[in-house]
Amino acid sequence: MIASESDTTRRDQPGPYAALAARARRTSDGALAIEAAIGCAYLAALVAWHPSWWQFVVAPVAIGAFGLWGITDRELAATTPPSRRRMLVAARATAAALGTLAVLLSAFRILGALVGTVIS
Repeated sequence: MIASESDTTRRDQPGPYAALAARARRTSDGALAIEAAIGCAYLAALVAWHPSWWQFVVAPVAIGAFGLWGITDRELAATTPPSRRRMLVAARATAAALGTLAVLLSAFRILGALVGTVIS
């Protein structure tokens, strides 16, 4: 079976995680640290100030998770001892899971606001 041009093009295009990883690798260390700090500070401030407004936290948490993922990815690229490497791999996976959950929750929250209450 011969692969069509559209199949080849589809395989060559990065998925969302690969595109975000490439973006994080191009972003400066300072920008990643600022993004991580903004996400963590926004989360802490909003939870302390008004916990019932949790839905407004998800977008900054996704930004913070992006920053944390980028920082841990850079640390993993550097030569690190095996014990620290395991911790960084776990932190990177946690940041990716947290960011994915925040984006999905934000998308469903927006969709729910657009659709409104559905009574069947």
